[in-house]
Amino acid sequence: MKVEIKKIGILNVIFSVFPVAVFVVMLIGGIMNMFNPEVSLNMAFVVNMIMSAIVNTLLFLVFTVFFLLAYNLLCGVGIRGVSVVLEDKE
Repeated sequence: MKVEIKKIGILNVIFSVFPVAVFVVMLIGGIMNMFNPEVSLNMAFVVNMIMSAIVNTLLFLVFTVFFLLAYNLLCGVGIRGVSVVLEDKE
């Protein structure tokens, strides 16, 4: 079965688990920075790591919203959406 994605709801993306998943990935990136030999582990480092994860998550979500707006606008103009082929398993 072939399915075409024509419109993506922006509120569905914002209020789904997507922002939490992006935050966890950004936080893991900050935790990976702890293994840098030049880093001293103190409270300022932990607060900076969490704040940078929050800022990076917000930036990623803003760019995602702009991408979705452009995608929905192009699909509204008449350009074909992304097509996905789904197969049934028996």
